[in-house]
Amino acid sequence: MKEKIKQLLQKPFAIPAALSLLVLLAYGLLTPWMGFYWDDMPFAWFLHFFGPIEFIEAFRPFRPGLGYIFAATTAIFGGQPFTWQLLGLIIRLILGLQVWSLLRKVFPTRERSVLWVILLFTVYPAYGQQWVALTHINQELIPLFLLLSSFILTVSLLRSGKPSLPSTALAILLQALGLFTTEYFFGLEILRFFFILVIFAESIANKKDLIKKTFIQWLPYLIVWTINAAWTYSYHRSDAYNSYQISLLSLLSPLALLNEFVTTLSLSGFVSWLGTFSIFSPVDGSATQVIAFVIFTAACLVVYFLSGAQRNADSELPKANYESHNKDLPSSGTHYWFILIGIVTIFAGRLPSWAAGLPLKIEFDYDRFFVSIMLGASLFIIGLADLLLREGRAKLILLSLLIGISTAYQFTSANTYRRDWANMQDLFWQMAWRMPDLQEGTTVLTYELPLKYLSDYQLMSTLNWMYAPDFEGRELPYALQYLKTRFEAAEIKADHPIEVTYRTVKFSGNTSNSVVIYKEADGCLRVLDPVYNNAETVPGASFYLTDAIALSDPALIRTDASTPAMEKKLFGNEPSHGWCYTYAQAELARQAGNWEDVAAIYKNAQKEELAPTLPVEYLPFIEAFVHTGDMDTALKLTEKTIKSQPTLCPALNTMWTRVSGTVDISEAETLLQKECKP
Repeated sequence: MKEKIKQLLQKPFAIPAALSLLVLLAYGLLTPWMGFYWDDMPFAWFLHFFGPIEFIEAFRPFRPGLGYIFAATTAIFGGQPFTWQLLGLIIRLILGLQVWSLLRKVFPTRERSVLWVILLFTVYPAYGQQWVALTHINQELIPLFLLLSSFILTVSLLRSGKPSLPSTALAILLQALGLFTTEYFFGLEILRFFFILVIFAESIANKKDLIKKTFIQWLPYLIVWTINAAWTYSYHRSDAYNSYQISLLSLLSPLALLNEFVTTLSLSGFVSWLGTFSIFSPVDGSATQVIAFVIFTAACLVVYFLSGAQRNADSELPKANYESHNKDLPSSGTHYWFILIGIVTIFAGRLPSWAAGLPLKIEFDYDRFFVSIMLGASLFIIGLADLLLREGRAKLILLSLLIGISTAYQFTSANTYRRDWANMQDLFWQMAWRMPDLQEGTTVLTYELPLKYLSDYQLMSTLNWMYAPDFEGRELPYALQYLKTRFEAAEIKADHPIEVTYRTVKFSGNTSNSVVIYKEADGCLRVLDPVYNNAETVPGASFYLTDAIALSDPALIRTDASTPAMEKKLFGNEPSHGWCYTYAQAELARQAGNWEDVAAIYKNAQKEELAPTLPVEYLPFIEAFVHTGDMDTALKLTEKTIKSQPTLCPALNTMWTRVSGTVDISEAETLLQKECKP
């Protein structure tokens, strides 16, 4: 049986099958529950309201060639989140197979090391944006596919020993498509030079002749690369460009270069791998952690047995020939080639984001820059392993563990995306319950919302999708703005203009036509206002939020409207009517002055055993019971609120003072004096 398994793992399909399994375990298990993230959301909005051709104009000020890729793929695949998540899995598998094909041709004697590289490349943990699928498939992964295809053609031509003008022309065309559509992989063209160098080094012993012949072979691609560099620089300096500016002068000081070298190499080559073990620290026994452990174990076993079966794949005779031809070269061993090419590729991949002055961090959304680094980092780590560790079971176990933990790490990242999508849907359902409709021209202001992978500009498209399902034209009826991101402190004042241009559409509004919202991670969506939900109800909040409350005008909310039509592919099915639905209905009734309805809503909630997570959500009900004459319940809820969150004492004082003109509040004053101690 053991021998049969070994023979099976040595079959040609074994590596593609193992790679498919790793992709599924790392990225695909939660696919049905994934959605749109970051720029996916506005891109889906543009597609829905304007069609695929809109991308050509939308990308003209940023990456003129990229719009055509978006237009083509969205015309074919549409705008369903599930479709794009599946496509993300497919292209991630294809990229892994491409790297496998490429490196096998460059290093034919090192099948096993190449296998390690592609496995690490496939689950590289520092790149954590696999699930921003609509954006990154088009913006990075397709251009990377084109560039790798060009590399494969070049290497295949060299290995065949038969020059072919059509194949060379195709390789140059693919190179141009990969480079001119996005700047992400500009630096990776240097890889082609090293691949050519490695292949010629097998038969050319003289270093001068080797370098000369390599440059001659690389020259057509170098010309295209130079043209691309000149075009990229000139376009980024032109008036047509409207994004990150290239600024090299401030980055070229010796200290800055040394710092960048150390930071980039340590993050991509070491910290990225070591950080994966954090998923089991501490051990909490959560469902996510248990599933991650199962994935870790399964991935380790698959990699261990697959790699073990490949142990005898390297041919010793070609290796000996290779070594004898290159014994005088400082990088004669394959592991030295891996280390050298790995380091060069790491910094070549970092070049575009570095030139734009953007930091490299293993955190959203800066981790997208690792997409051009992950091949170099994988080559580097395997080169080090080949150099420092002898072939044997210890090395096999170590690398299997590294790939296994990286696979599990990616699954845990996937789960954070799944939760964020669910939180986004919940947020907008609560918004629909609390704000059934908004007057056109309204800006929704907030400090920030408890979402990680969607920010205000992305959510602005979602807001318009919900409240303006029949949108036409170029003037957006609604905007959503993060106060801490889009405003200076002095701008948080009445009658301050709000102008937003987002690609091919714009919004023109005013702070005097604003609704301020607030949501804590565990709480319900709240519409803040100067009377009922003032600064005292958000103790400890940033001044950005509290200063904006005076601008909030709940009258912009049409309380008598029905819940807006909710696009199912975005918002899912309506959630069960739990506490936050109850709270939203109570706030609507309070806004309309229907205090008896507010009290009745609370009594119904008690029958259904619903209760708030945050004590502040008792406030509208306390006031309702005062207005309806149920002072006992009002006092009990007041006491409960104080004991749960004493920082709400000022808000309760204000509330009871507000009703003092109509009822006797002496008992409430005694309670407040007793419980609200200085």
